[in-house]
Amino acid sequence: MYKPQNSIKSLKHQEISCYEGFTILCWNVAKLTLHSSYQEYLKSIIEDNHVDILLLQEVKKSLATELELCDYSYILSPNIQTKKHIFGVLTAFKISCEDELSLLTKKRELSYATHKVTLITRHKILEDDELVIVNLHAINFVKNSDFYTELENIKLTIKSHKGAMIVAGDFNTWNTKRVEFLREFTYDLSLTEVYFNDNSKQKKVFTNCLDYIFYRGLNLIASKVIDTKKISDHNPIVATFKF
Repeated sequence: MYKPQNSIKSLKHQEISCYEGFTILCWNVAKLTLHSSYQEYLKSIIEDNHVDILLLQEVKKSLATELELCDYSYILSPNIQTKKHIFGVLTAFKISCEDELSLLTKKRELSYATHKVTLITRHKILEDDELVIVNLHAINFVKNSDFYTELENIKLTIKSHKGAMIVAGDFNTWNTKRVEFLREFTYDLSLTEVYFNDNSKQKKVFTNCLDYIFYRGLNLIASKVIDTKKISDHNPIVATFKF
């Protein structure tokens, strides 16, 4: 494995501001991005749910070919790179992106393995206001105190933004202490959790959910979990918002 290079991006909607309402899908895709069955299923989910913004974790991309992504603009922020592939979190959208920032964790998983990555993007809304979107895959296989420190680093990076915000991803909150740290993180940022009527389909470890969507400065209209029938070991979570 190599140290990952800069983000890979394709921005095709830079003249379009965020509209009044939008639907967001968050999904850990377990490195299945290049499989045809996954690509076909993702396309059907996008069409059926009118998804405007994708927040994907564990994306795998070939370095030799372009990413097939249903005509979205996108930014892929890597945490792993090999000779042939790059892996990371991907945020995709059909609106302009004013700015982006990738944060690699300071710690490596299992001390010697890989970093995790968080991608922060800013999107223009309602005259001069901006929506900040944070797409993260939280670090795993480290001490709880290291998990807390990495969340604090993200919080310090985004806390100066006073407007609308979405923070979503795979938080790897598989024990009680990690859940407590996440609650503190969201409280400090005045974020509200998106709840789902049937949370039995959410990915859980030891009864603790791993995948979340949090928000502020927006009105939540609807939410649901989509059962992918084991395409990935995580199921997508979906939320619709209005300003």
